[in-house]
Amino acid sequence: MKNETARSSKKSSSKSFKDGLETPVMYCPSVGPKRAQSLEKLNISTVRDLLWHLPRSYEDYHTITQITHLNAGQVATVVGDVVSIEERSPASRFSKVRHILNVQVKDATAYMKVVWFNQQFLVKNMHVGSRVLLHGKVELYDYLPQMSSPKVQVLDDNKGSDSLPDLVPLYPLCEGLTQNIVHKIIQKAFERFSKECVEFLPESILKKYDYPSREESFRILHDPKPDDGAPTSGAGQEPELFKQDEQGKVLQAGSPETPWEKARRRLVFEEFLLHQFILRRINGSRKKGQGIAHPKPEPDPWLDNETILNPDDKLCWPALFVRNLPFQLTDDQIKVCREIAQDMILPDPMSRLLQGDVGSGKTVVSLFAMLIAVSGGSQASLMVPTEILAQQHAATIRKLTQSIPGLRVAVLRGSAKAKERRENIEALASGEAQIAVGTHALFQEKVQFKNLGLVVVDEQHKFGVNQRQKMIEKGSHPDLLVATATPIPRTLSLTMFGDMDVSLIQSLPPGRPDLISRWTTWGKEKKVWEFVDERIEEGQQVYVVCPIIEPSEEMPQLPSTEEAFERLSETFFPHRRVAILHGRHSAEDKEDLMARMQAGEIDVVVATTVIEVGVDLPNATVMAVLGAERFGLAQLHQLRGRVGRGTEKSYCILITHPNIATYAEERMRVLEKTRDGFKIADEDLRLRGPGEQFGTRQSGHINFRIADPVQDGELLRQANQAASDIYQQDPDLKLPEHNLLKKELILAFNRMESYRPS
Repeated sequence: MKNETARSSKKSSSKSFKDGLETPVMYCPSVGPKRAQSLEKLNISTVRDLLWHLPRSYEDYHTITQITHLNAGQVATVVGDVVSIEERSPASRFSKVRHILNVQVKDATAYMKVVWFNQQFLVKNMHVGSRVLLHGKVELYDYLPQMSSPKVQVLDDNKGSDSLPDLVPLYPLCEGLTQNIVHKIIQKAFERFSKECVEFLPESILKKYDYPSREESFRILHDPKPDDGAPTSGAGQEPELFKQDEQGKVLQAGSPETPWEKARRRLVFEEFLLHQFILRRINGSRKKGQGIAHPKPEPDPWLDNETILNPDDKLCWPALFVRNLPFQLTDDQIKVCREIAQDMILPDPMSRLLQGDVGSGKTVVSLFAMLIAVSGGSQASLMVPTEILAQQHAATIRKLTQSIPGLRVAVLRGSAKAKERRENIEALASGEAQIAVGTHALFQEKVQFKNLGLVVVDEQHKFGVNQRQKMIEKGSHPDLLVATATPIPRTLSLTMFGDMDVSLIQSLPPGRPDLISRWTTWGKEKKVWEFVDERIEEGQQVYVVCPIIEPSEEMPQLPSTEEAFERLSETFFPHRRVAILHGRHSAEDKEDLMARMQAGEIDVVVATTVIEVGVDLPNATVMAVLGAERFGLAQLHQLRGRVGRGTEKSYCILITHPNIATYAEERMRVLEKTRDGFKIADEDLRLRGPGEQFGTRQSGHINFRIADPVQDGELLRQANQAASDIYQQDPDLKLPEHNLLKKELILAFNRMESYRPS
């Protein structure tokens, strides 16, 4: 009676949710509080999550292989008759193996051996003459095929192998869950809630791409038939879902015409379409708000070089800034400055991504944008990821704006003393300070602006969308400029910044010195340090970068900053000034060390990647990266951008173990050949995939469950176009045929990192 009541309670509870797919998983058949806790570890909390928990591969019980055709290393399914059964104990009483079961099986073509360890219970169900189905990896033993601990099922004489499923899905698991349990839970949930998988894609899209319905797509992926074309694998193996041609182009392993591949593509397209539409809604809602139409700079900084400029007239500050720069802007920089200025003088809030390689001059362009805001009476903020970088940017701004005496810059950082912090906060609130440069300290509720008109975010991938949004909310629809030195290929740009216009700085400023990258191994370490010592003797400075801070017991081969500092200062450079810098040092210690470095008081800094972003020391000409195989291409490119910022020829030396993986070797070769950040980004994606570089399972706003912006680039472009077409036709989704899409979009909004529907 008690169980009946519980079942009734679960049933009624599941009906209380307007959207059945949002039913908590604990109300599903075969799930209670304990199993719900286990499923939570797999990020499964609702029926929707359960349906999206797709198999990682499938075991094929449909294709029966004759014993005579088995090959070593093959994963196969065999049906045969038991010829003999032998049980024995191991020879050593200290062995963990307590029971060994040897069985000989034959079919119409040959014999094979089968062995199980510590599975004595199998004897109860098996006897000589039993017909068995075996699924496992084939080995050769005494020239005969053998399977060790295969999956086995004793077949009913009447039903034979027909009683088995054709393909068995294999799901990602965690402690407390087995394949059988997860498969059963998903099957029962699908039986009860399959009708809740309402189709929301417009009929025109389904017809255009020949996609199955949403319900049918989930059915095919969770329970494919033999002819559906699902990729299969065996015990412990992953299917090759993707492969590459000779040029490295990614190809789908299966034909896109198979039902399984169509089902997969349909769900990937769904994720991309929702994401792309959300980005358009975000951008659209920003532009609907009444932004700030900043006054046009007078005179024109690019066309008028004759007018006498008065520093007391704020409208001429952008032109004053450009005229007094100690260097000539590149054509790319001027083009981008014009694009930004054109956006800022319009009443619609600007939302622009500024992409430029390391050393391309994004800081100067960002400062020009800030001066447009300030010259019209607004304030500007610059968000940076580290305190060192905040101090450096503030110093650069002050240096480049010496011709504008009325400009005040406030620096906000977490480690600032109370008096300094209070004075800067008051200056921003009163409008006395026109530009704020800071780290996460800018997000604090105490920090208020009198009239924030422009938000600049440097190195966006170091911040979350939520933090960017918090900064925007400190003004009334301020303009937004996001700068990144990490070149982003088009497909990733669509997912990470699809709501933004894009400006590119592709050329480096003239006069940049050569930057030579070379790869070597630990066997030539002495020669490396001799070369480094020669550069120091010439008055130059050096970075030595390590992947970890202290020695690791788990990975003793990894070079650490502590070991490298000790070895370099005592063995190779006892006559030089060597310092150490890593993330455990306080902000004051970091600033003090970098100040000493800038003053020329330090020859070598041994550091972690804390120096990756933005530290600008023109006298640093050599970077040695120890354990370079532990870093990705994009990160190595970012690191070496810390040298070559002065006038001297510079060097990046990549030191690895002699025997490294082939793909790590390829990374080293790419860095030796090119300084082009966009080529490097493409190679990084090809070699490592997007998750390593950007964590694109999150891709900026929404967690993709199966979509991959790189592997599924074609589908992303299709979804981008479809979202654009729908948005232009019906931006608020008021048409009847878009009712269900609107409902799904609201649910997708609720899964986003920070945005919520109004």
